[in-house]
Amino acid sequence: MTIRVRSPLADINEAPRGKTVRGLAALEGRRMGLLWGQHASSVKFWPVFEKVAEARFRPSEIHRVYKASTWNVAPAEDIEALAGKVDYVVVGVGG
Repeated sequence: MTIRVRSPLADINEAPRGKTVRGLAALEGRRMGLLWGQHASSVKFWPVFEKVAEARFRPSEIHRVYKASTWNVAPAEDIEALAGKVDYVVVGVGG
């Protein structure tokens, strides 16, 4: 029998390669994106959350992407289109 010891700092702990984006100083008045997975446990919560977020941050625009299925990823083209229209995105992943 061979026992192998692996580093707990595997490659997955490296930051993904990609373009760096700067943080926002404030969310108020910016373009808001809402990405919701439509998980059954959040059906009542999410619409209320959207109203509260809109009242709190007073976004200049709101763009929404609601996934067709909780279990599948949103199409890459939908995410890319959303990213091009907003300054930040709030993601609702469910229960």
